[in-house]
Amino acid sequence: MNCIRSLCLMLISLSVFSSAQANEVLLSHVKATSQAMSAFYMQILSEGNEKYLSEFEKYKQQSFMLLKQYDEDKTPQSKELMSRWQSFSDRLVLTLDKEYGWEVDSHVRQDFRSYLSDVYQLIDQQKNNYSSKAHKQLLSAVQMEAISARFFDISSLFNVKVSIFTSDKNKLDPKNISHDFKQNLDVLASMSESASAKRKLASAKSKWEFVEKSVVDYEGHGAYFVVYATKNKIQRSLASL
Repeated sequence: MNCIRSLCLMLISLSVFSSAQANEVLLSHVKATSQAMSAFYMQILSEGNEKYLSEFEKYKQQSFMLLKQYDEDKTPQSKELMSRWQSFSDRLVLTLDKEYGWEVDSHVRQDFRSYLSDVYQLIDQQKNNYSSKAHKQLLSAVQMEAISARFFDISSLFNVKVSIFTSDKNKLDPKNISHDFKQNLDVLASMSESASAKRKLASAKSKWEFVEKSVVDYEGHGAYFVVYATKNKIQRSLASL
């Protein structure tokens, strides 16, 4: 009986460990996908600056490799995500129009947007499971990158007064996520014993509040370079905790 009980406990532990690993990989995938989207649309906003093309290609590759890792278990969910990613990722290409400047096919844009909305919703539904400091730290980074990606997506449209599908708004709501992000920074600060970590988190929150209104407003604003630089600084601060 003792052997059976021990075996059961070991299997449960392995299952929990495997689930935690899968969650972490999915979080990292959403983060890289968001970073790829931000860099992709910064190409438009910067009128074709190759710096952002290089960053887009880097994050796109990271996103795909993380999705491959997540797809190793071959669950219906992971297979669907892989199928969707492959259906549009190779079509994320900008063309130069003489009248409108740099553009991407509108269907590809919507596919990319809805993909991010859906994968973000997957992690948001599990956010109460991210109780460890490491998971909260990663979740915070994902939250900030996801709503920043939505900002760059909308701001790069020729007509910023575009209607966003209700499904996209509900699954990835910048105002709600920004609120959760700042709360997570406060929680992380309370979990940190290091004075240095507390200072970094306070600085990250202050930096975010400086650009928050621009990021969460669907009407779009012109502070593209400031937002991009600020979210990267916050990202580095979170990674260094």
